[in-house]
Amino acid sequence: MAASMDFGVGEGGVALESSPAFERGGVPVTMDNVVRAETAKYLCEETLKTGPNRFRHEREGIQLDAQTVIRSNFDQIYSYGVFDASEGLTIKVPDYESLQLVQVFDENHVTLEVVYPGRTARISPDDLTYGSHVYLFMRTQPPSYGASGMALMRDRQDAVVVEAGSARPYEPDVTYDVESFNRLRFDLIRRAVEEVAQPHLGFIERLEDIHTPQYQMVNLAGWGGLPVRHAHYIPIEVKDAKARAGEASSMTFSPPKLRYDDGGYWSMTVYSADGWVVTDRFNTNSHRATPEADGTYTLTFNDDGGAANPLDVPENWNGLLRCYLPTSVDEILAFHQDLVVNHPILPLD
Repeated sequence: MAASMDFGVGEGGVALESSPAFERGGVPVTMDNVVRAETAKYLCEETLKTGPNRFRHEREGIQLDAQTVIRSNFDQIYSYGVFDASEGLTIKVPDYESLQLVQVFDENHVTLEVVYPGRTARISPDDLTYGSHVYLFMRTQPPSYGASGMALMRDRQDAVVVEAGSARPYEPDVTYDVESFNRLRFDLIRRAVEEVAQPHLGFIERLEDIHTPQYQMVNLAGWGGLPVRHAHYIPIEVKDAKARAGEASSMTFSPPKLRYDDGGYWSMTVYSADGWVVTDRFNTNSHRATPEADGTYTLTFNDDGGAANPLDVPENWNGLLRCYLPTSVDEILAFHQDLVVNHPILPLD
């Protein structure tokens, strides 16, 4: 979970004074600018690592001892880049049999475009709601996790072409106060877990869709998330005290309605109370999980009895069920409501 101090992001994603976007005594961070400050933190980090207009590809997936993006997804392989959009940007994604997408968002964490295989998108300076640079967050799912599948995934990462009219490095136009930022950031992440933030109200495509405090809680607790029509994130709150303490428990649910034929899938990842992976068996998904005879899925937590779909959890844990490519917004929100009301995590007898 540690990150190099040289890049301005410390353990747990805290901002450091070494970041060009932060200093002691800088612009106070409030609910009005905290999302922009969080995004500036990561824009600066990536610029320091790779410079402008270049992807940095994870080739093997996220390393557990080097997590920097909170509540990361380990089903897909990430690529990151900060691109200058001041003179326009074109993104071309070739055809691919598995799920691949390039999310484009600006400094307000407004998603401007999500580019899927076989598509080309063009971003103009007028599309941005703030600033002149965008963050490109690419997710590429391997067709398999063996050597051949991972090799094909890497080829597909390299096949994505981004053309920009300018290559100026990102420089923040505001230097934020590091202490007020970290204090508010910690509070918003805590609230997001305790109040069960609604991601579909936080990951937005237009500024007029901002809902406070959901916008702030969701983007601080799950920075880099996609808008609901592309993916839906269901926070899994563990209400039972025994299950939350780490005693053996389980949950059973029917699979969500997704565009499985187009590469859609669901996955469950379990995290510590602070949103980081700290156990060995922390993830499963609809490609790997074993269904029951009736088509439902049962996930078990801290059960060594040989049950299907076992996951390991720490004390005071929480989870995130990701649902990629919903068939409709209404259907996935209805699934969300049914899951949290009627399919709780309960201790095993």
